[in-house]
Amino acid sequence: MNSHLKSNLLVALQFLLIGLLLFTTSNYTCSIISGILILSAITLIVWAIMSMQKSKLRISPVPASDAVLIITGPYKYIRHPMYTAILSGVAGLLAIHFTWIRLSMAIALAIVLIIKLNWEEEMLNKKFDEYKNYSTRSRRIIPFVY
Repeated sequence: MNSHLKSNLLVALQFLLIGLLLFTTSNYTCSIISGILILSAITLIVWAIMSMQKSKLRISPVPASDAVLIITGPYKYIRHPMYTAILSGVAGLLAIHFTWIRLSMAIALAIVLIIKLNWEEEMLNKKFDEYKNYSTRSRRIIPFVY
């Protein structure tokens, strides 16, 4: 499968699953836990976008030809803060309205993000000589853990 097709497929699956989770969230009351998870997701997304000012922000896991490696802001601690934010937001949505089907969608989304993350890191390692060193100083998704 070529890179462009693989990239589009992963992004489409990601947005489809996020959309399904949003669409199937009922009007249940937001708990403190779900509120904290969703607010932390929004905060992390904004912080990551602000930190990406020097580089080309892309949804695709394929780095732009003129991309710059960002290792400041949330990227100092985690290499994929957008994925972390997505997973945090999804956990918040599940806390609002849990069903086994929605949990299955969340697990499918996590699998898509892990596949996308591994492929993206492979390409970043090829593009940036300093990426390997950077990856030893930072975690993938969860600060100080993974």
